[in-house]
Amino acid sequence: MRLPTQNLRIIFSAFVVVLLFLSACSNDIEVNATGDPVPVVWCLLNPDVNEQYVRLGRSFIPDPNNPDYRPVADSTVWATPAYIYVEEWLNNVPIKIFRFDPFFGATKDSGYFPKDNLKLYKADFKPARLATYRLYVHLPDDKMIISGMTKIPGQPTIYDPQNLPGRKITLQNGVSYTVRWAPGAGEGMYQGQFNFMYSEENGNESSDYQVAMNMEPVLGLRSVTLLTDGLNGNRFLKEMAKQIPVKDGVIRRVCNVQFRLFKAGEELALMTLPDVQGSSISNSLNQYSNLINGIGIFSSLQQVVVNNLELSNSTINELAHSELTKSLRFKDIHDVDINEKHDE
Repeated sequence: MRLPTQNLRIIFSAFVVVLLFLSACSNDIEVNATGDPVPVVWCLLNPDVNEQYVRLGRSFIPDPNNPDYRPVADSTVWATPAYIYVEEWLNNVPIKIFRFDPFFGATKDSGYFPKDNLKLYKADFKPARLATYRLYVHLPDDKMIISGMTKIPGQPTIYDPQNLPGRKITLQNGVSYTVRWAPGAGEGMYQGQFNFMYSEENGNESSDYQVAMNMEPVLGLRSVTLLTDGLNGNRFLKEMAKQIPVKDGVIRRVCNVQFRLFKAGEELALMTLPDVQGSSISNSLNQYSNLINGIGIFSSLQQVVVNNLELSNSTINELAHSELTKSLRFKDIHDVDINEKHDE
């Protein structure tokens, strides 16, 4: 894929996965439920940026007599006016209030649900780590207030990988690379992502691309001082072969590597806990919500990025000559493409 330009906002991309179906165990409400519609609120505060978003919708009530029915916009939009704000608390005292206004500037891609139902609200502020925030969604016509609370955890510290002289990443068949980091204050869930940058020359044209590889999610507890995860070298070669198309006549070279470590708040960890135990995050319905009078999640998502990492010479050579990836026409460290030898 081409290099992305979008900033991290409200996602689960990585985390990869934004759940459109949410439900709460405290009052046995489900998003796909019969009865009166329920407000659905989704907000992930990001302490790395100055723009914060809230999504407001309502539970979808399917027709049991028509299982193939797809929702229309009106079935998932909370149509009455909403007043949304967030309070910042420090030492059990509210010190700031931020108001969210309707926002129409985001590009929307909702998948199963129609785009018109994605009702977004935006506020311009940068949340502080280790501060507590309280969300309020006031629906005056419905005489209802949805509320939730979250504390943004501290920033993790990455030990490996690091952009240091002589330190390179080795990923070969049978060889894995270990990522190490200190979790920082507060519980949460972590997921690493390697982005492998490469250039592609085709005649006089040159383009830059990347291959993204997500690692398995890892839970972090307060008693843990060091967390680790690994990327298997065989998986690296297979993913490169899977994600990069074979093209005749191109010349490809490895440029550099970026590593991103995402840290989600405790609420997201609790919501995805059953999936984490199963070694994957899925779109299945989940029975956790930290909201009162509504369903959804109020939590946080942040990231730490390490740029300009290098692959080892042996990794570059194996990428060029391995049976799995030699058809991709990568140059080795001697600027040799094995396919050129066969073409002669």
